[in-house]
Amino acid sequence: MSANLQEIVISRHDITMSSTVQSEEIADTSEEIHSGLLDSMMAATSEEINVSNRQTVPKFPKVPSTIRQIKQNQECYDPSLVSIGPYHHGKDELKEMEKLKLTFARQFVKDCVNDVNQERYKEKYQEMYRRVEQVASRVRKYYIEDESSQLKNEEFAQMMFFDGCFILQFLFCLLKQPEKLKMSSHDVILVARDLFLLENQLPFEVLDELTRLRFGGEKIELFEAFFKHIRSMPTPRETCREKTKKHLLTISNFCRRILLSTDPKGPESEMTPPRKPAAHLLELFHLTFVGSKDSHDASTRKSWYRDDSRKTWSGRYIPAKELRNVGIHFKPSKTSLFTDVEFRTTVLAGRLYIPPLSIDDSTKPLLLNLVAYEAFLGATHDWVTSYVCFMDSLIDNPEDVNELRTKGILFSTLGNDKQVAELFNQISDYLVPNPYAYVEVKSAIESHYRNGFKRWILHYKGPIYSFVLKYSFIYGLIVSAIKAYVVIVPTSPDLGVCKMPATNVTLNP
Repeated sequence: MSANLQEIVISRHDITMSSTVQSEEIADTSEEIHSGLLDSMMAATSEEINVSNRQTVPKFPKVPSTIRQIKQNQECYDPSLVSIGPYHHGKDELKEMEKLKLTFARQFVKDCVNDVNQERYKEKYQEMYRRVEQVASRVRKYYIEDESSQLKNEEFAQMMFFDGCFILQFLFCLLKQPEKLKMSSHDVILVARDLFLLENQLPFEVLDELTRLRFGGEKIELFEAFFKHIRSMPTPRETCREKTKKHLLTISNFCRRILLSTDPKGPESEMTPPRKPAAHLLELFHLTFVGSKDSHDASTRKSWYRDDSRKTWSGRYIPAKELRNVGIHFKPSKTSLFTDVEFRTTVLAGRLYIPPLSIDDSTKPLLLNLVAYEAFLGATHDWVTSYVCFMDSLIDNPEDVNELRTKGILFSTLGNDKQVAELFNQISDYLVPNPYAYVEVKSAIESHYRNGFKRWILHYKGPIYSFVLKYSFIYGLIVSAIKAYVVIVPTSPDLGVCKMPATNVTLNP
C-alpha cells in the first residue's frame, strides 16, 4: 500500500517536473519567436528606410485606384486623342494620332536644319535620335516597371523621340504658327487637354535634349506661353484707385531709374513658373498654380498655414451668398496662386480675397489630375486639393456662383452657373483638404459670422438707415422753415429787447 502510494507520489512529482520543463521550453520558444519577429520588423524598417533613401529620382505614377474608381470622373484621367509615354501607348483608339506624330517629328527636324539638303537632314535626325536614345535608357526607370517592360529598349527610345518631337512641335505651332497644325479646333483642344494628364507625361530630360537643338533657351518661354493660353482670363477692370497707384508706381520707377541709373526689377508675373527643376509638364503646371513654397511672402504663408501654431479647422462651412448677407465682400486676389487667400476685417464688414479662376471644359480634368498628382507628394503639398475643397465650401448652388462671378473671382465659359456649381461639387467628392489649409482665414470668417453685434447692425441696417434718413429729412424741413421765416418776416426793434411798451398814462404816487 505504501509502495503504491510512493509510486503515485513519485509519478505526480515526475508529472510536475515534466510540466515545468515543458512550460520553460514553451516560454523559451515564445521568446525566440518574439525575438525573431522583432528582428524581422527592424530589418524590414531598415530596408524601407534604405529604399526610401535610394528613391531620389522623380517617379511618373499612375492615378491611384481610390481616385480612379469614382465613376463620375473616370473619363478625366485617360487621353482622348494622343498618348504620351508608355502607360497608354498602343491603344487602338489612339493609333490614329501615331501617323500625325511622324509628320510632326519630320517637320520638327526639318525646322532644325533649315535646309533642303537630304544628307544634312539625315545627319540632324540621327544626332537628335542618338541623344534621346541615351536619355531614354536613364529615364525608363521613372515609369512603373510593369507598364514599360512590355516595350523593348529600341521601341521605348523611339516612343520617347516621337512623343518629344510631337509635344514641342505642337506647342510651337499652336502659339506661333497655328496654320501648320493641320488639325481641327476640336482636336487642338483635346490634344492640349491630353498633355496635362498624370498618366500622359514625358520626362523633361527628353524635352531638354530636343529643345537644345531646336529652340535654344526658349523652352521655358514656350511652356510659359502655353500655361497662359490654358489659364487665359479676361483682364479685370481696374478701379480709379488701382489706376492711380499704377501710374504713381510707374512714375516712381522712372524717377528712380534716372536718379540711380539702374533698372529696378519689377514684380514677376504670377503666371511665370518658378525656375525650379520639374520632372514633367504637369509638375511645372502645378507650380504655376501654387508657386514655390520658398517664394511665398509673409501674407501668403499666413493665409495658408503656420508651422508653429499647427491649428486645425473644425468649424462649419458657409456658402458665398450667406457670407454676403453678413457683410463679407469678395474680391479677386492680386495673383492667381491658389495659396493667395486672405481675409481682411473692417469695422462692420470684411473682405475675402480669392485668386481668380477661369472655368471651361478642360478645367475639370486639369484640376482632377493635379489632385491625383498631389496624392503622391505628401500632406504638405496638397494646395490644389485644399483650394478645390475651399471653393466647394463657398458654392452650394448657382446663386453662390453668381456672387463669385460678378465679383471677378470666377470667369466661366460654360452654359450657366448651375454647371459651374456641379463641377466643383463633383471634383470635391471624396477629397480631404489639408487640415491646416487657410486655417486663419477660416477662423476669421467664423469669428466675423458669429459676431452678434455686427450681425445685428447689418440685419437692421436698412431700417436704421430709413429711420435716420426719415427724421433727418424732417429735421431739415423744420430748420429750413425757420430760416425762411426769419428771412421773410422782419424783426420789430421793440420786440427784440425786453422793454415795457410806451404809454401816455401817468402814474400818481
